[in-house]
Amino acid sequence: MKNFKNKIAVITGAGSGIGQALSLELAKKGAQLILSDKNADTLAETEKKVSTYGALCDTYIVDVSDEKAIYAFAKQILKKYDHIDLLFNNAGFALGKISLKDVKMEDFHKIIDVNLWGVINHTKAFIDILLTRPEAAIVNISSLFGIIGVADQVPYCTTKFAVRGFSEALRMELSDTNVRVHSVHP
Repeated sequence: MKNFKNKIAVITGAGSGIGQALSLELAKKGAQLILSDKNADTLAETEKKVSTYGALCDTYIVDVSDEKAIYAFAKQILKKYDHIDLLFNNAGFALGKISLKDVKMEDFHKIIDVNLWGVINHTKAFIDILLTRPEAAIVNISSLFGIIGVADQVPYCTTKFAVRGFSEALRMELSDTNVRVHSVHP
């Protein structure tokens, strides 16, 4: 996609970091933004920064580990906008440097719910509408840790390798459609 003007972009984890940076860059390029994050304060900060570029922007508080919340979000978006053109599955987190033997299983489940299931559920929620667009894209944020394994990062690496595999398989599945699938490895 060479032109983002008037394209409707959903960005998860837009309250900070890469999500905020993506929001600002797309605002500069004329995209209409639908931003989500679980943190209302940081999301409001992103919205304030985006508004300086005059971009149309709506924000939603969404916990990407909550499957029902994701589908409710998608339903609300599609009712209001009728379509989206871009989906940036950016929301994610790391547990920090911790050995597998010390990881609490509830934390391992949570990182999988956010970093992997969040990507899968958002993609499933929006794939049908993306397939109707003249051109569309799904951008999944993985990590360098989705390419190489790193000691004391087993849960994070597990999720980011999975995002990479999901993206590569989906790219092949959609290769003869209008939807481009990208996996990014910062």
